[in-house]
Amino acid sequence: AVEFTFDLADGAEDCFYEEIKRNTSAYLEFQVSAGGQLDVDVQLKNPHGRIIYEQEKATYDNHQFVADTTGIYQACFSNKFSTFAHKFVYVDFQVGDERALPGVDDHATVLTQMETSSQSVHKSLNDILDAQTHHRLREAQGRKRAEELNERVMWWSCAETAAILIIGIGQVLVLRNFFSDRKLSI
Repeated sequence: AVEFTFDLADGAEDCFYEEIKRNTSAYLEFQVSAGGQLDVDVQLKNPHGRIIYEQEKATYDNHQFVADTTGIYQACFSNKFSTFAHKFVYVDFQVGDERALPGVDDHATVLTQMETSSQSVHKSLNDILDAQTHHRLREAQGRKRAEELNERVMWWSCAETAAILIIGIGQVLVLRNFFSDRKLSI
């Protein structure tokens, strides 16, 4: 299993390769955590170049498949439609089943209560790790959005302050003209 986050430049395409044996299950999950409209194009190709999964302008998704041939599978993430916004993309690419706990599959007898409990705890901990990863990504998205919103509010407040100052100075000048002593020349 490979789990990572990478920076996808604007107008670029990044591909990742994984060798998968025939009849092996694989799982691809991605999520755009920051940048632009939080969307990328995704393609998953088999060793013969045939597209087995494709999404356009997707924020997040997952795809599970069983390899039909042995070879190198290609997962490509494209940001070619964006001319100025780079993106941060989280990818989880798992191939095959997770290895069993050490010592549990070493014997052919029935599992003891302790071994069954340890497998259950191990599975629960893996589920918790996945949930924490997703919560971290969503928190990062929320934080980025809040920072952008805060910046917009600050600039709007600055513009309002400038407008109030200009209107105030203008009113003072107009009011001063009403009470100024003008000398009439005849």
